[in-house]
Amino acid sequence: MSLKEIIDQLPDGAEEAFVEREFTPAFIQALGFTKDDIFFQFPTGAGPVDHAAGKSTENGRFIDTRRDPYLYVETKGQDKDLAEGQKEYVKVVDQLKRYLLGDKSESVQWGIITNSLHAQLFRKHGKVIYPVTPCLECSDPDGIARKFRERMNIVPRGLTIAIYNNKGGVGKTTTTINLAAALTVLGKRVLAIDFDPNQQDLGDALGLPPSQGQMWRMLTEKNADICESITSYEYKFRSGEKVGFDLILSDAKMVSEADEVGLRQYVKDHSLLKTLESVKQTKYDYILIDVPPNWRVFSQQAVYAADVVLMPARHDNLHSLQNAGMAVTDLLPEIQKGRRRSFGDAGPIPLVVLFNSHPSKISPSLSEIMHKAIEQVIKDGKKKGFNLRPYFYPKWTKGRRDFEMVKIRYMANIAKADFLHTPAAFCSKVAFQQYRKFIKDYLLWG
Repeated sequence: MSLKEIIDQLPDGAEEAFVEREFTPAFIQALGFTKDDIFFQFPTGAGPVDHAAGKSTENGRFIDTRRDPYLYVETKGQDKDLAEGQKEYVKVVDQLKRYLLGDKSESVQWGIITNSLHAQLFRKHGKVIYPVTPCLECSDPDGIARKFRERMNIVPRGLTIAIYNNKGGVGKTTTTINLAAALTVLGKRVLAIDFDPNQQDLGDALGLPPSQGQMWRMLTEKNADICESITSYEYKFRSGEKVGFDLILSDAKMVSEADEVGLRQYVKDHSLLKTLESVKQTKYDYILIDVPPNWRVFSQQAVYAADVVLMPARHDNLHSLQNAGMAVTDLLPEIQKGRRRSFGDAGPIPLVVLFNSHPSKISPSLSEIMHKAIEQVIKDGKKKGFNLRPYFYPKWTKGRRDFEMVKIRYMANIAKADFLHTPAAFCSKVAFQQYRKFIKDYLLWG
């Protein structure tokens, strides 16, 4: 029986138990799993998810061993409106994310929400969970299952993070360099991209000159080899151990090649996204893009290529707070629409607002001013239909008013590292610990 036939046989407004029993197991099997690969009410460590699926092996059936789940599916009844943006949709997405981050969920790489009328696929990379598809209406559930199966059969190794704020001077380049360095020390393969041809700060901070046409060819020539644009940065510790990450340096040619209108004739919205596909699949764990502080062609391309967007801001800069909010409410939706139109995927989502150079102590009066400004940004976002609170205060819950922000505190070691042309996370243990904490909290498992 096809999935369409199963849905047609469900009673109108089918309750969760009906959908859970009649539709979801068949949907999971259409993704390539067998009955022996599916476990009902799997304990995630953060509550039981409706269904977990994992591949049975010679060591036993997943339904018996329950080892290494690969997929979680959370089901709701047809009476729950799972159209994107609806209250029930937001609740079930939060529920799925909680399960995917449960203590027993390290191996899980995919998540699905469905009520048989809608379905959406999510990817988990470490601790980052982002939608791969929009929430799709199940007018063709068998076609949706095929689409999900195709996506799940190609597991990208890498996560692409755009580091963006429309305000300059908030530490985008510092964040890019030190995240790249700290991730490298933690054993990850990293590619950092200087996508700001006007300022060229990333290469300059490492003492490296801009490239001369390599990135331009990478973006504009159909058969250009991305490897020709990649260079490496290496650091040697006192112990003699060497570490490093790869770079694509900003291109001097891109500054003078054409004006904004002319650039759009040569460089398409998806140019960087398509260029990075091959190395994202197999070569790198993380691709970090240092984005210009504007909303013109290169900024839009960088965000278009991302899975998630990290938004640096400063506690003492109102515009950086407002621009972080605007990125979520105005700019990312614009890119998401473009990605859906061209590729049928969900497009980038915000990760979190990262407060750079945050002082260890703030006076009560300054703290009050800052939080009032953030509250106003949150209120402005609410008027547009967005809840910005989780990005500014990730630990805030309905029953717990927690104003803790994600912070990299001010350190002289970080500030002076630019003069040394060395990432602070390489040459300072204290600086490394700052970035390591952020990485462990928001990027890496364990």
